[in-house]
Amino acid sequence: MVRLYDENLEFIKTVLRRRFIEAFGVVPGISLDKSNNSYVLHKTSPEVWRRLHAHGVPSGRKARIIMVPKAIATADRTTKSEFVSGVCDAEASKTSFMETDRHPRGYPYLELKMYSPRFVDGLGTLLLGISDAFRPRVYHYHYGSILRLNGREQLRLVSSRLNLMHPRFSPPAR
Repeated sequence: MVRLYDENLEFIKTVLRRRFIEAFGVVPGISLDKSNNSYVLHKTSPEVWRRLHAHGVPSGRKARIIMVPKAIATADRTTKSEFVSGVCDAEASKTSFMETDRHPRGYPYLELKMYSPRFVDGLGTLLLGISDAFRPRVYHYHYGSILRLNGREQLRLVSSRLNLMHPRFSPPAR
């Protein structure tokens, strides 16, 4: 079974479902996962798994061992950008913290946490392949790895170079 989780049902219905059908040619189901209060797009399909295996996605437990596929790492800038956009839509968060003396308007950053250090390192390399103006900060801990893009200038670059579709990345209403 392939499962994609998100708390935003509208995003699952309008973006993820359409992209899943485009990628795999099958219609996934959508259900509510009450245990973590989020929605799940899901499909059990040998054809989906054949396509995922062809791109190097292993079966079974993979959280620690996944990496950016070679086809993506060696692809053109547009393909790298679309891959990073998809990962950020699925896994990243945009946050801001306040320090009244140093950052009175808040200090925004985009953060992505994953268990696989190789995948996080690969995403940092992809960002640099999209634009050398990206300044990804990568941190590895025993519980997982974090990729962070710090500050307004990096977030402006994200907006101009990545095609993020999740509503949490929309600019705030004025």
